[in-house]
Amino acid sequence: MAERHRLAVDGVVQGVGFRPFVYGLARRCGLVGYVRNDSAGVLIEVEGDVAALAEFAHALRTQAPPLARVETVRRDVLPAVGYRSFSIETSRAGAMRRTLVAADTATCDDCLREVLDPGDRRYRHPFTNCTNCGPRFTTVEDVPYDRERTTMSVFPMCPECRSEYEDPENRRFHAQPNACPRCGPKLSLVDTTGRPVEEVDIIAAAARLLSAGAIVAVKGLGGFHLACDATDTEAVSRLRGRKHREHRPFALMAPDLAAVEAICEVDGAERALLLSPRRPIVLLRARERVSIASAVAPGQRYLGVMLPYTPLHHLLLRAVKRVLVMTSGNLSDEPIAHEDADALGRLAGIADYFVMHNRAVHMRCDDSVTRVVAGGERLVRRSRGHVPEPLVLSRPVGRPLLACGAELKNTFCLAKGNRAFLSHHIGDLENYETLRSFTGGIEHFKRLF
Repeated sequence: MAERHRLAVDGVVQGVGFRPFVYGLARRCGLVGYVRNDSAGVLIEVEGDVAALAEFAHALRTQAPPLARVETVRRDVLPAVGYRSFSIETSRAGAMRRTLVAADTATCDDCLREVLDPGDRRYRHPFTNCTNCGPRFTTVEDVPYDRERTTMSVFPMCPECRSEYEDPENRRFHAQPNACPRCGPKLSLVDTTGRPVEEVDIIAAAARLLSAGAIVAVKGLGGFHLACDATDTEAVSRLRGRKHREHRPFALMAPDLAAVEAICEVDGAERALLLSPRRPIVLLRARERVSIASAVAPGQRYLGVMLPYTPLHHLLLRAVKRVLVMTSGNLSDEPIAHEDADALGRLAGIADYFVMHNRAVHMRCDDSVTRVVAGGERLVRRSRGHVPEPLVLSRPVGRPLLACGAELKNTFCLAKGNRAFLSHHIGDLENYETLRSFTGGIEHFKRLF
Protein backbone atom coordinates (compact mmCIF):
# COMPACT_ATOMS: atom_id res chain seq x y z
CA MET A 1 0.00 0.00 0.00
CA ALA A 2 1.36 3.43 -0.98
CA GLU A 3 1.73 6.33 1.42
CA ARG A 4 2.93 9.91 1.08
CA HIS A 5 5.34 11.31 3.67
CA ARG A 6 6.05 15.02 4.03
CA LEU A 7 9.44 15.49 5.69
CA ALA A 8 10.69 18.84 6.99
CA VAL A 9 14.45 18.61 7.54
CA ASP A 10 16.33 21.05 9.80
CA GLY A 11 20.08 21.49 10.08
CA VAL A 12 22.94 22.29 7.73
CA VAL A 13 21.11 21.10 4.63
CA GLN A 14 21.48 23.94 2.09
CA GLY A 15 24.52 24.42 -0.11
CA VAL A 16 26.00 21.06 0.90
CA GLY A 17 24.64 18.76 -1.83
CA PHE A 18 21.63 17.66 0.20
CA ARG A 19 18.99 17.98 -2.54
CA PRO A 20 20.89 15.88 -5.12
CA PHE A 21 21.52 13.35 -2.34
CA VAL A 22 17.76 13.22 -1.65
CA TYR A 23 17.05 12.97 -5.39
CA GLY A 24 19.40 10.01 -5.84
CA LEU A 25 18.17 8.32 -2.67
CA ALA A 26 14.51 8.61 -3.71
CA ARG A 27 15.28 7.10 -7.11
CA ARG A 28 17.21 4.22 -5.55
CA CYS A 29 14.29 3.52 -3.21
CA GLY A 30 11.76 3.66 -6.06
CA LEU A 31 9.92 6.68 -4.59
CA VAL A 32 8.27 9.64 -6.31
CA GLY A 33 7.62 13.21 -5.16
CA TYR A 34 9.86 16.27 -4.82
CA VAL A 35 12.48 18.07 -2.72
CA ARG A 36 13.02 21.83 -2.35
CA ASN A 37 14.79 24.40 -0.18
CA ASP A 38 12.80 26.88 1.84
CA SER A 39 13.56 29.37 4.61
CA ALA A 40 13.00 26.68 7.24
CA GLY A 41 15.36 24.07 5.73
CA VAL A 42 14.53 21.36 3.20
CA LEU A 43 11.03 20.11 2.45
CA ILE A 44 10.56 16.63 0.97
CA GLU A 45 7.47 14.79 -0.19
CA VAL A 46 8.00 11.11 -1.00
CA GLU A 47 5.38 8.63 -2.05
CA GLY A 48 5.56 4.89 -2.44
CA ASP A 49 5.75 1.55 -0.67
CA VAL A 50 5.85 1.70 3.15
CA ALA A 51 9.02 -0.39 3.37
CA ALA A 52 10.77 1.85 0.82
CA LEU A 53 9.69 4.93 2.76
CA ALA A 54 11.23 3.49 5.94
CA GLU A 55 14.49 2.75 4.08
CA PHE A 56 14.50 6.31 2.73
CA ALA A 57 13.95 7.87 6.16
CA HIS A 58 16.79 5.84 7.70
CA ALA A 59 19.26 6.70 4.93
CA LEU A 60 18.28 10.37 5.11
CA ARG A 61 19.91 10.58 8.53
CA THR A 62 22.75 8.07 8.17
CA GLN A 63 24.07 8.66 4.62
CA ALA A 64 23.90 12.46 4.22
CA PRO A 65 26.70 14.30 2.34
CA PRO A 66 29.91 15.08 4.28
CA LEU A 67 29.14 18.76 4.93
CA ALA A 68 25.48 18.19 5.81
CA ARG A 69 24.22 17.96 9.37
CA VAL A 70 20.68 16.68 9.86
CA GLU A 71 19.35 17.88 13.22
CA THR A 72 15.63 17.09 13.07
CA VAL A 73 13.23 15.43 10.64
CA ARG A 74 9.54 16.13 11.19
CA ARG A 75 7.18 13.76 9.39
CA ASP A 76 3.53 13.97 8.36
CA VAL A 77 1.81 10.89 6.87
CA LEU A 78 -0.62 11.87 4.11
CA PRO A 79 -2.76 10.11 1.48
CA ALA A 80 -1.03 9.31 -1.79
CA VAL A 81 -1.66 11.75 -4.64
CA GLY A 82 -0.10 9.81 -7.52
CA TYR A 83 3.19 11.57 -8.25
CA ARG A 84 4.73 10.24 -11.48
CA SER A 85 8.42 10.96 -10.83
CA PHE A 86 10.80 12.56 -8.35
CA SER A 87 11.92 16.14 -9.00
CA ILE A 88 13.96 18.96 -7.48
CA GLU A 89 11.76 22.04 -7.23
CA THR A 90 12.62 25.73 -7.11
CA SER A 91 13.40 27.14 -3.66
CA ARG A 92 10.77 29.15 -1.82
CA ALA A 93 11.29 31.92 0.71
CA GLY A 94 9.06 32.24 3.75
CA ALA A 95 8.64 34.03 7.05
CA MET A 96 9.83 31.11 9.21
CA ARG A 97 13.64 30.89 9.25
CA ARG A 98 15.11 27.72 10.66
CA THR A 99 17.61 26.73 8.00
CA LEU A 100 21.32 26.76 8.86
CA VAL A 101 24.06 28.19 6.68
CA ALA A 102 27.20 26.09 6.25
CA ALA A 103 30.62 27.38 7.25
CA ASP A 104 33.33 28.07 4.66
CA THR A 105 35.11 24.80 3.95
CA ALA A 106 38.60 23.99 2.68
CA THR A 107 39.11 22.86 -0.90
CA CYS A 108 38.27 19.16 -1.25
CA ASP A 109 40.62 16.61 -2.81
CA ASP A 110 38.51 16.31 -5.98
CA CYS A 111 38.64 20.06 -6.65
CA LEU A 112 42.34 20.28 -5.84
CA ARG A 113 43.06 17.49 -8.35
CA GLU A 114 41.25 19.52 -11.03
CA VAL A 115 43.17 22.70 -10.14
CA LEU A 116 46.49 20.85 -10.52
CA ASP A 117 45.57 18.89 -13.69
CA PRO A 118 46.84 20.60 -16.89
CA GLY A 119 44.19 18.72 -18.86
CA ASP A 120 41.25 19.96 -16.78
CA ARG A 121 39.25 23.03 -17.75
CA ARG A 122 39.66 24.35 -14.20
CA TYR A 123 43.46 24.01 -14.27
CA ARG A 124 44.92 26.74 -12.01
CA HIS A 125 41.49 28.31 -11.46
CA PRO A 126 41.82 29.99 -8.02
CA PHE A 127 38.07 29.79 -7.27
CA THR A 128 37.32 26.12 -7.95
CA ASN A 129 34.72 24.57 -5.62
CA CYS A 130 31.84 22.10 -5.49
CA THR A 131 29.01 21.12 -3.14
CA ASN A 132 31.59 19.54 -0.81
CA CYS A 133 33.85 22.59 -0.38
CA GLY A 134 34.39 26.29 -0.85
CA PRO A 135 32.87 29.56 0.36
CA ARG A 136 29.51 29.59 2.13
CA PHE A 137 29.04 31.93 5.12
CA THR A 138 31.27 34.72 3.76
CA THR A 139 29.30 34.94 0.48
CA VAL A 140 25.69 34.32 1.56
CA GLU A 141 23.44 37.38 1.76
CA ASP A 142 20.11 35.77 2.63
CA VAL A 143 18.24 32.44 2.76
CA PRO A 144 17.10 30.19 1.15
CA TYR A 145 20.69 29.64 0.06
CA ASP A 146 20.56 30.11 -3.72
CA ARG A 147 22.99 31.79 -6.09
CA GLU A 148 20.94 34.99 -6.44
CA ARG A 149 21.29 35.51 -2.67
CA THR A 150 25.08 35.25 -2.69
CA THR A 151 27.92 37.44 -3.93
CA MET A 152 28.22 35.07 -6.93
CA SER A 153 24.97 36.44 -8.39
CA VAL A 154 26.97 38.87 -10.58
CA PHE A 155 28.75 36.00 -12.41
CA PRO A 156 26.43 34.37 -15.01
CA MET A 157 27.48 30.76 -15.56
CA CYS A 158 28.82 29.64 -18.91
CA PRO A 159 26.96 26.75 -20.62
CA GLU A 160 29.36 24.12 -19.24
CA CYS A 161 29.06 25.36 -15.65
CA ARG A 162 25.28 25.73 -16.04
CA SER A 163 25.09 22.12 -17.22
CA GLU A 164 26.99 20.94 -14.10
CA TYR A 165 24.83 23.14 -11.87
CA GLU A 166 21.59 21.69 -13.24
CA ASP A 167 22.66 18.02 -13.26
CA PRO A 168 21.56 16.17 -10.09
CA GLU A 169 24.17 13.50 -10.81
CA ASN A 170 27.02 16.05 -10.80
CA ARG A 171 28.88 17.00 -7.61
CA ARG A 172 28.41 20.65 -8.60
CA PHE A 173 24.62 20.43 -8.70
CA HIS A 174 23.42 23.69 -7.16
CA ALA A 175 26.91 24.49 -5.86
CA GLN A 176 26.13 28.21 -5.62
CA PRO A 177 29.74 29.49 -6.05
CA ASN A 178 30.25 27.26 -9.12
CA ALA A 179 32.36 28.88 -11.85
CA CYS A 180 35.34 28.29 -14.13
CA PRO A 181 38.05 30.49 -15.71
CA ARG A 182 35.63 31.43 -18.48
CA CYS A 183 32.77 32.75 -16.33
CA GLY A 184 34.03 33.13 -12.76
CA PRO A 185 35.89 35.70 -10.66
CA LYS A 186 39.24 37.01 -11.84
CA LEU A 187 42.47 37.82 -10.00
CA SER A 188 44.28 41.13 -10.23
CA LEU A 189 47.63 42.40 -8.94
CA VAL A 190 47.76 46.08 -8.01
CA ASP A 191 50.18 48.45 -6.31
CA THR A 192 49.39 50.65 -3.30
CA THR A 193 47.61 53.21 -5.50
CA GLY A 194 45.30 50.56 -6.95
CA ARG A 195 47.04 50.69 -10.34
CA PRO A 196 47.16 47.25 -12.03
CA VAL A 197 50.52 45.55 -12.38
CA GLU A 198 50.37 44.00 -15.83
CA GLU A 199 51.29 40.33 -15.45
CA VAL A 200 50.24 37.29 -17.46
CA ASP A 201 50.50 34.98 -14.43
CA ILE A 202 49.46 36.88 -11.31
CA ILE A 203 50.17 34.02 -8.92
CA ALA A 204 53.70 33.56 -10.28
CA ALA A 205 54.27 37.32 -10.07
CA ALA A 206 53.05 37.42 -6.45
CA ALA A 207 55.37 34.51 -5.61
CA ARG A 208 58.34 36.39 -7.10
CA LEU A 209 57.47 39.49 -5.06
CA LEU A 210 57.20 37.47 -1.85
CA SER A 211 60.50 35.73 -2.55
CA ALA A 212 62.14 39.14 -3.07
CA GLY A 213 61.02 40.34 0.38
CA ALA A 214 57.79 42.19 -0.46
CA ILE A 215 54.73 42.31 1.79
CA VAL A 216 51.67 41.29 -0.22
CA ALA A 217 48.03 41.67 0.84
CA VAL A 218 46.08 38.63 -0.37
CA LYS A 219 42.29 38.59 -0.56
CA GLY A 220 40.97 35.28 0.76
CA LEU A 221 37.59 33.88 1.81
CA GLY A 222 36.80 36.15 4.73
CA GLY A 223 38.99 39.15 3.98
CA PHE A 224 42.60 40.11 3.40
CA HIS A 225 45.76 38.51 4.77
CA LEU A 226 49.14 40.20 4.94
CA ALA A 227 51.78 37.79 3.64
CA CYS A 228 55.56 37.76 3.57
CA ASP A 229 58.38 35.21 3.54
CA ALA A 230 58.50 33.78 7.08
CA THR A 231 62.23 33.03 6.72
CA ASP A 232 63.11 36.63 5.78
CA THR A 233 63.94 38.41 9.07
CA GLU A 234 63.96 41.86 7.46
CA ALA A 235 60.55 41.35 5.78
CA VAL A 236 58.94 40.00 8.97
CA SER A 237 60.37 42.87 11.05
CA ARG A 238 59.15 45.38 8.48
CA LEU A 239 55.65 43.87 8.59
CA ARG A 240 55.65 43.97 12.39
CA GLY A 241 56.65 47.64 12.41
CA ARG A 242 54.16 48.71 9.73
CA LYS A 243 51.31 46.78 11.35
CA HIS A 244 52.10 48.27 14.80
CA ARG A 245 52.11 44.80 16.29
CA GLU A 246 54.91 44.77 18.83
CA HIS A 247 54.90 41.32 20.39
CA ARG A 248 51.90 39.20 19.43
CA PRO A 249 52.87 36.29 17.14
CA PHE A 250 52.04 36.08 13.45
CA ALA A 251 50.18 33.12 11.93
CA LEU A 252 51.97 31.02 9.33
CA MET A 253 50.75 29.14 6.25
CA ALA A 254 52.82 26.17 5.10
CA PRO A 255 52.66 24.56 1.62
CA ASP A 256 51.98 21.07 2.99
CA LEU A 257 52.16 18.85 6.05
CA ALA A 258 55.83 18.03 5.48
CA ALA A 259 56.69 21.73 5.66
CA VAL A 260 54.79 22.02 8.96
CA GLU A 261 56.60 19.01 10.43
CA ALA A 262 59.95 20.52 9.44
CA ILE A 263 59.39 23.48 11.78
CA CYS A 264 57.05 22.07 14.47
CA GLU A 265 56.40 18.94 16.48
CA VAL A 266 53.09 17.47 15.28
CA ASP A 267 51.19 14.60 16.91
CA GLY A 268 48.24 12.65 15.52
CA ALA A 269 45.52 14.90 16.93
CA GLU A 270 47.29 18.03 15.71
CA ARG A 271 47.79 16.49 12.28
CA ALA A 272 44.05 15.75 12.07
CA LEU A 273 43.21 19.37 12.91
CA LEU A 274 45.63 20.72 10.32
CA LEU A 275 44.10 18.52 7.62
CA SER A 276 40.46 18.94 8.65
CA PRO A 277 37.98 20.70 6.32
CA ARG A 278 37.87 23.57 8.84
CA ARG A 279 41.62 24.27 8.28
CA PRO A 280 42.23 26.28 11.47
CA ILE A 281 45.44 27.83 12.70
CA VAL A 282 46.87 25.16 15.04
CA LEU A 283 49.24 26.11 17.85
CA LEU A 284 52.23 23.75 17.66
CA ARG A 285 55.46 23.45 19.62
CA ALA A 286 58.31 24.86 17.51
CA ARG A 287 61.39 22.75 16.83
CA GLU A 288 64.81 23.99 17.85
CA ARG A 289 66.88 25.99 15.32
CA VAL A 290 64.37 26.26 12.49
CA SER A 291 64.61 28.65 9.56
CA ILE A 292 61.57 30.70 10.62
CA ALA A 293 62.51 34.29 11.57
CA SER A 294 62.49 34.89 15.31
CA ALA A 295 60.35 38.00 14.75
CA VAL A 296 57.42 35.76 13.74
CA ALA A 297 56.72 34.81 17.38
CA PRO A 298 59.10 36.67 19.72
CA GLY A 299 59.80 34.75 22.91
CA GLN A 300 57.27 32.02 22.09
CA ARG A 301 57.79 28.26 22.13
CA TYR A 302 54.74 27.71 19.92
CA LEU A 303 53.94 28.69 16.35
CA GLY A 304 50.43 29.11 14.90
CA VAL A 305 50.38 27.24 11.59
CA MET A 306 47.70 26.45 9.02
CA LEU A 307 47.59 24.71 5.66
CA PRO A 308 46.15 26.20 2.44
CA TYR A 309 42.34 26.17 2.38
CA THR A 310 41.48 27.78 -0.97
CA PRO A 311 42.76 27.02 -4.49
CA LEU A 312 44.41 30.46 -4.49
CA HIS A 313 46.36 29.56 -1.33
CA HIS A 314 47.37 26.18 -2.77
CA LEU A 315 48.64 27.76 -6.00
CA LEU A 316 50.48 30.59 -4.25
CA LEU A 317 52.18 28.34 -1.67
CA ARG A 318 53.21 25.86 -4.38
CA ALA A 319 54.67 28.72 -6.44
CA VAL A 320 56.61 30.34 -3.59
CA LYS A 321 57.76 26.97 -2.16
CA ARG A 322 58.25 28.21 1.40
CA VAL A 323 56.36 28.99 4.60
CA LEU A 324 54.66 32.39 4.59
CA VAL A 325 53.51 34.69 7.33
CA MET A 326 49.73 34.87 6.73
CA THR A 327 48.36 37.31 9.29
CA SER A 328 45.08 39.22 9.39
CA GLY A 329 44.91 42.16 6.99
CA ASN A 330 44.52 45.00 9.46
CA LEU A 331 46.33 47.48 11.64
CA SER A 332 46.64 46.33 15.23
CA ASP A 333 43.21 46.34 16.97
CA GLU A 334 41.24 47.08 13.76
CA PRO A 335 38.91 44.57 12.08
CA ILE A 336 40.19 42.57 9.11
CA ALA A 337 39.76 44.43 5.79
CA HIS A 338 37.34 42.64 3.46
CA GLU A 339 36.32 45.24 0.85
CA ASP A 340 38.75 46.22 -1.91
CA ALA A 341 38.58 50.01 -1.47
CA ASP A 342 38.80 49.70 2.31
CA ALA A 343 41.82 47.39 2.01
CA LEU A 344 43.65 49.84 -0.27
CA GLY A 345 42.83 52.67 2.10
CA ARG A 346 43.82 50.95 5.33
CA LEU A 347 46.59 48.60 4.20
CA ALA A 348 48.48 50.75 1.68
CA GLY A 349 50.89 51.77 4.43
CA ILE A 350 51.62 48.11 5.24
CA ALA A 351 51.50 46.11 2.00
CA ASP A 352 53.66 46.73 -1.04
CA TYR A 353 51.25 44.98 -3.43
CA PHE A 354 47.73 43.54 -3.40
CA VAL A 355 46.44 40.27 -4.87
CA MET A 356 42.74 40.98 -5.28
CA HIS A 357 39.72 39.44 -6.99
CA ASN A 358 36.25 40.61 -7.97
CA ARG A 359 34.20 38.19 -5.85
CA ALA A 360 32.86 40.25 -2.97
CA VAL A 361 33.24 39.09 0.64
CA HIS A 362 29.83 39.75 2.20
CA MET A 363 30.82 38.97 5.78
CA ARG A 364 34.40 39.34 7.02
CA CYS A 365 35.68 36.36 8.97
CA ASP A 366 39.10 35.78 10.58
CA ASP A 367 40.82 32.41 10.75
CA SER A 368 39.98 30.09 13.64
CA VAL A 369 42.72 29.28 16.15
CA THR A 370 42.89 26.01 18.06
CA ARG A 371 45.26 23.75 19.95
CA VAL A 372 45.41 20.24 21.42
CA VAL A 373 45.40 19.95 25.22
CA ALA A 374 45.53 16.53 26.92
CA GLY A 375 44.64 14.84 23.62
CA GLY A 376 41.56 16.97 22.95
CA GLU A 377 40.87 20.10 20.92
CA ARG A 378 40.59 23.43 22.75
CA LEU A 379 39.38 26.33 20.60
CA VAL A 380 41.21 29.60 21.20
CA ARG A 381 39.26 31.57 18.56
CA ARG A 382 36.13 30.16 16.92
CA SER A 383 35.69 31.77 13.52
CA ARG A 384 36.19 30.63 9.88
CA GLY A 385 35.32 26.97 9.37
CA HIS A 386 33.04 26.91 12.42
CA VAL A 387 30.81 29.97 12.11
CA PRO A 388 27.83 30.17 11.68
CA GLU A 389 27.16 26.57 12.75
CA PRO A 390 25.19 26.81 16.02
CA LEU A 391 25.85 25.27 19.39
CA VAL A 392 22.95 23.06 20.51
CA LEU A 393 21.59 24.00 23.93
CA SER A 394 20.51 21.42 26.51
CA ARG A 395 17.17 23.21 26.79
CA PRO A 396 15.52 25.88 24.62
CA VAL A 397 15.53 29.57 25.51
CA GLY A 398 12.13 31.05 26.34
CA ARG A 399 12.49 33.84 23.76
CA PRO A 400 15.16 34.97 21.27
CA LEU A 401 18.18 36.42 23.08
CA LEU A 402 21.16 38.57 22.15
CA ALA A 403 24.34 38.35 24.23
CA CYS A 404 26.84 41.07 23.36
CA GLY A 405 30.04 39.76 24.92
CA ALA A 406 32.94 41.81 26.24
CA GLU A 407 34.80 44.84 24.92
CA LEU A 408 38.02 42.87 24.36
CA LYS A 409 38.20 40.03 21.80
CA ASN A 410 34.48 40.44 21.23
CA THR A 411 32.04 37.92 19.85
CA PHE A 412 28.26 38.14 20.10
CA CYS A 413 25.69 35.36 20.35
CA LEU A 414 22.08 35.05 19.19
CA ALA A 415 19.98 32.31 20.77
CA LYS A 416 16.70 30.99 19.40
CA GLY A 417 14.97 27.77 20.42
CA ASN A 418 17.65 25.25 21.30
CA ARG A 419 20.34 26.88 19.12
CA ALA A 420 23.00 29.42 20.06
CA PHE A 421 24.57 31.19 17.08
CA LEU A 422 27.99 32.31 18.29
CA SER A 423 29.51 34.86 15.94
CA HIS A 424 32.85 34.95 14.21
CA HIS A 425 35.69 36.78 15.97
CA ILE A 426 34.95 40.54 16.01
CA GLY A 427 37.88 41.94 18.03
CA ASP A 428 38.38 44.79 20.47
CA LEU A 429 35.52 47.30 20.40
CA GLU A 430 37.69 50.39 20.75
CA ASN A 431 37.27 51.98 17.32
CA TYR A 432 34.45 52.81 14.93
CA GLU A 433 35.33 50.21 12.27
CA THR A 434 35.16 47.36 14.79
CA LEU A 435 31.87 48.68 16.16
CA ARG A 436 30.46 48.70 12.60
CA SER A 437 31.60 45.11 12.16
CA PHE A 438 29.91 44.20 15.46
CA THR A 439 26.55 45.84 14.70
CA GLY A 440 26.58 44.72 11.05
CA GLY A 441 27.28 41.14 12.10
CA ILE A 442 24.34 41.16 14.51
CA GLU A 443 21.98 42.41 11.79
CA HIS A 444 23.24 39.76 9.36
CA PHE A 445 22.71 36.94 11.87
CA LYS A 446 19.22 38.25 12.66
CA ARG A 447 18.39 38.28 8.93
CA LEU A 448 19.68 34.73 8.37
CA PHE A 449 18.41 33.01 11.49
